[in-house]
Amino acid sequence: MLRKQSFRKSPVAIGISTAMLAMSIGLTGCEGDDGTDGVSGVNGVDGTDGITNFIPAGLKRLATAPLGAEFTGMYLNSDNTFFLNVQHPSSSNTTTDAAGKIFDKGTVGVIVGQDFSALPSDFGALDLPITTADKEVVMTAVGSYQVLTQQNEVALDGNQMGDILAADGTTLIKSSNDPDFNGVISDGATGFYVYTNWEDRPGGMGRIHVDNLTASGYGTVTLDGMVDFSGVEGTWVNCFGTVSPWGTPLSAEELYFDDTADWFDATNSRPQALASYLGYPTDGSGDWPNPYRYGYIVELENPADGVLANVTPNKLETQGRFSHENSVVMPDQKTVFLSDDGTGVVFFKFVADVAGDLSAGTLYGAKVTQTNSVTDPAEASFAIEWIEIGNMTEANIEAAIASYDGTFAAANHITDEEVCDWAESKTGTDLDCDTDVTVDANPYADDRVAFLESRKAAVALGATGEFRKMEGVNINYGLASTWWNAGAADGPQAYMYMAMSSYDSTMSDDLGDIQLDGTNGKCGVVYRMKLVQNASGDVDVTTMVPAIVGGPYYADRIVNECNVNNISNPDNLVIMDDGRVLIGEDTGNHENNVIWVFDDPAI
Repeated sequence: MLRKQSFRKSPVAIGISTAMLAMSIGLTGCEGDDGTDGVSGVNGVDGTDGITNFIPAGLKRLATAPLGAEFTGMYLNSDNTFFLNVQHPSSSNTTTDAAGKIFDKGTVGVIVGQDFSALPSDFGALDLPITTADKEVVMTAVGSYQVLTQQNEVALDGNQMGDILAADGTTLIKSSNDPDFNGVISDGATGFYVYTNWEDRPGGMGRIHVDNLTASGYGTVTLDGMVDFSGVEGTWVNCFGTVSPWGTPLSAEELYFDDTADWFDATNSRPQALASYLGYPTDGSGDWPNPYRYGYIVELENPADGVLANVTPNKLETQGRFSHENSVVMPDQKTVFLSDDGTGVVFFKFVADVAGDLSAGTLYGAKVTQTNSVTDPAEASFAIEWIEIGNMTEANIEAAIASYDGTFAAANHITDEEVCDWAESKTGTDLDCDTDVTVDANPYADDRVAFLESRKAAVALGATGEFRKMEGVNINYGLASTWWNAGAADGPQAYMYMAMSSYDSTMSDDLGDIQLDGTNGKCGVVYRMKLVQNASGDVDVTTMVPAIVGGPYYADRIVNECNVNNISNPDNLVIMDDGRVLIGEDTGNHENNVIWVFDDPAI
């Protein structure tokens, strides 16, 4: 029987002193110069250590979140406003902001009064909040924060914002406090539809219509209600997302199941939420949610329809099943890069067979090679080789998924042994993921393993499964399109960025392809990837380079364990029109989460 750890790579010896971390791009104070040599064999006196209370080059604090909250849903709209949400703030917050709002529940909002296409490079950076009054509200360096809605406000469809209803459309399962991704779609006139994920089990998505923008905010705000996901049997932990080049929100289901067998563990309460959604017995005595119907990118079709009920969700199974954090479509409208949130995870790429049609294509996993003999996270870059996992159509994957419908007792799913057999049949070699010494046959007549057990399939074929807390991955579509259409890789800002919330654990052990010094790993890192055109004529990336590293990490602190003047646990990323990067935090290591503006000094 295949064991989970069998999918990890073999140890690779890369050794270097962890003392090199002190040399990391100025994130810790530099050691002072040695004193002059002493006389008569007496050593000179060491110089004093450098200061540590500075902000790294190019980094400015744009906004701070209320106590208990993280910022989510970062989205730069075409009208140059900046949407962002306040997720799960402390219910103990009591301070009112200038508009009379209290941030004690999930909040959807937008920064107005500042044209973000013309955000000056010399804007006055926000100071760290110190007083309780400043800590309990949204603070911004520019413009002002307009609250569009908060949890439990009543919408036109009769539901409250954040309500998670069962498939029957009436039974309330829970009220969510966790607004996440915002996807903003033009209504064809002067207004916009704002689609907001509510990150829960099961998942939800609300829609707001906004119009009549002035310097003080949108003059018209209409709460349309909650999207009906019953047509796809519900969603699961709708997290971050993007909007496709053809104007459809792409919502990410963050699966959080490393082993599908756990879906049928009677002590695991999480699938019970979906059983409640579908109206199945929650004690496992009858039908049970099919695990392979969850863990995908969900596309919202017809998003600009004036009737919310006409908005149709569709799951893009071709992009694989794992803990999706985000997917971003490249300007060739074929290539999609996908981040996988968790511990020991994979960086994925999907390439459609036909541009503009994501219903058929090939899924790839990244195998990385680290800079030789370098473990300092500020220096260690990665070369990327893409391992082909499989090619199928959406229709064929959905047919395969249907074969796993059934009861809790049947526990129908792909086993680890079947993953291994499939991988051996693909490679034509005997792999060490099972105990026999034969090349086993594919237990299926298709590549379903690649799309239903994507992470395990990728690692079995040689992809790197060691990334840790892989979060937002994003480009500026306009800049990338300019580069792509001009055909010059050195054109205006042809870069993609990825946030890695942490680089400890599987990224800092002594096994496999990734072996970083994890001293400050709990504070995270943001990587830069240059877009290139590959031999097939598609957009690609072949390197991953550290752009900014968080820390230092102070384990002895009660709060603010990560240096307050640097990033901590980066999550949402948005690239501005001038190439600057907006970095949102999801951290318990800063008392107040921050949105940073990062002007990458390497670009």
